[in-house]
Amino acid sequence: MSRSTRIQLIVVAVILAVVAAPFLIPLNVYRAPLERAASAALSREIHIGGPLHLTVYPDIGLSLSDVSIANVPGARAPQMVTVENLIVGAKLLPLFSGRLEVTELTFQKPVIHLETGRGASNWTFGRAPSPGRPADAAALNRIGFSHMNIRDGAVSYDNTESGKSAVLSDVSLSLDMPERSTLARPLTLGGALTYNGQKLNINGRLDNFGGLLDARGTGGRISIGSNVINAEFTGTIGTEGISGALKLGAHSVRSFAAWMGKPLPPGNGFGLVALEGQFTARDGVYSLTHTHLAFDSMNVNGDIAFDTNPEVLTVKGHGAVNRLDINPYLAPGASTDTVKAARAKAENPDAPLALGGLKAVNADLTLVLGELVLPNLKLEQAVVKTTLKDGVLKADMNRLTAYGGTGTGSLTVDASGDTPVFAQTLEMSGIKVQPFLTELTGVDNITGTGAVRFDIASRGDTAKAIVSGLNGSGEIRFADGNIAGVDLAGVARVLKSVLDGGLPGDVVGGGARTGFARMGASFNLRDGVVRTNDFQLASPTVQIGGRGAVDLSAKQLEFHFVPKAEKGILGVPFFVKGPWVKPTYGPDVAGLAKGIVESLASGATSPLDLLREPGLSLKSILGTERKPNR
Repeated sequence: MSRSTRIQLIVVAVILAVVAAPFLIPLNVYRAPLERAASAALSREIHIGGPLHLTVYPDIGLSLSDVSIANVPGARAPQMVTVENLIVGAKLLPLFSGRLEVTELTFQKPVIHLETGRGASNWTFGRAPSPGRPADAAALNRIGFSHMNIRDGAVSYDNTESGKSAVLSDVSLSLDMPERSTLARPLTLGGALTYNGQKLNINGRLDNFGGLLDARGTGGRISIGSNVINAEFTGTIGTEGISGALKLGAHSVRSFAAWMGKPLPPGNGFGLVALEGQFTARDGVYSLTHTHLAFDSMNVNGDIAFDTNPEVLTVKGHGAVNRLDINPYLAPGASTDTVKAARAKAENPDAPLALGGLKAVNADLTLVLGELVLPNLKLEQAVVKTTLKDGVLKADMNRLTAYGGTGTGSLTVDASGDTPVFAQTLEMSGIKVQPFLTELTGVDNITGTGAVRFDIASRGDTAKAIVSGLNGSGEIRFADGNIAGVDLAGVARVLKSVLDGGLPGDVVGGGARTGFARMGASFNLRDGVVRTNDFQLASPTVQIGGRGAVDLSAKQLEFHFVPKAEKGILGVPFFVKGPWVKPTYGPDVAGLAKGIVESLASGATSPLDLLREPGLSLKSILGTERKPNR
């Protein structure tokens, strides 16, 4: 046998001896020393309840069963960690010099209880149990590890101060660190877990894993992908909370809220959401600053905070919204598509209003709105100070711009009881009359500019009930416009001509117009009926005073007008009544009788003459022709 062959055999024999030696050692004799060493390193009691086995691949190491790590004194769970099986991989050569250099830790079915409160966290290791004693993580750092696997684990989190808790299941994660002699190094992680029934795929990096274990913050990046939410966070992560840049998208705000344990009442909207901004989470309060938010059909820029500590979710903040349409949220149904919801409301305007969402959240918001669409009213711009508490919404609107005019207003919706109660004020000037009245009442035949003021209230759960229950008061004043479809001065003249035996002219329909320099009235509103006694219309050709009522529910009107002479043109009193889109006109008999009585009292004619020549007498009463002397 050659010398080289003998040397090779000796080397193989040594290797075999080294490999075989551990299997010849009675491992149970090392149970107590291992428990003492690990307990000293973590400053926690470590217990190994099951058998110990050696492993040789991929690294030499130990397989431990039924391992537990004690919790801190006063914690809810007696054990912070229990592991069905723990595999500890270590480098071989350092073992000969008495050093344990861990290469890999694999936790099979671990159960981990994380707990924090009053400034302390139970995952801070290497620290003596007694308060005030300095940290000593040297032993833990000497152990170290470069790779950790968690398989089929469960993690619970409790904040004893805020009462918040969370449970993660099916936790399977891989954690890797570069090989160094300290835990103060970067850690990368990847894997999946389940939270509230949804599987989350997670990838990320912590800049200083040892700092996080020592209850200090560290920089990091975390990305989450799931069927409910996709998010990416870059910033600071620590026991006090997290802070940094956040990108988030959710397929539905409703499903996301339900997944987070804050389900919204049934209703429309609250669908797709995407946001990007600076995010802070601490003690159950989630804040977003310098944020762009795309939500339903809106775009929002601003700052907003969500406080999950109260029983009802509380939202505070300020921002700018390009367009807010209230109608889809009041519609029947449960569609997250606001376009479909708005269509449903238009197709079924008398369906009960959906106001349950007002009880789902409390809010204090200041919003600059590019456009605000309310039922039968569209505002082009407004600054709105909104408070919502226990189902009562109050919105004060300043710097309103709508229909070419400006003004202020307010809106209150009280949905705290069985029947919603509404109150609204509006005071605007310089508005364009036609689009304003078209939107508010459906009347589109009046033009001009003007001012409007009203203070109204109602109750009901349908649009029809609300309109029929309206009460309040107000005033309208229009100028320099026209009423299309009728010439009111012409109506007065034609009615006079008919009574005198003349022929009517084209004063209704077609191109008929009533031009006016001023038109307006104050009004009172009761049970959906508008009444006025001081209507006035003034034009270069006629002045018309009047009184009457408009039934908003039935869309019917009845007015009595009294024309007065202007530049020699005269007329008789007349009425306008019927549907406001196509009313009828006729002489006001009561007005005529009153005029006759007044004329008789003035001595203009005699009762006998009135009976003999009624047409002539009418002219005499109207002042257009005097009775000849006989």
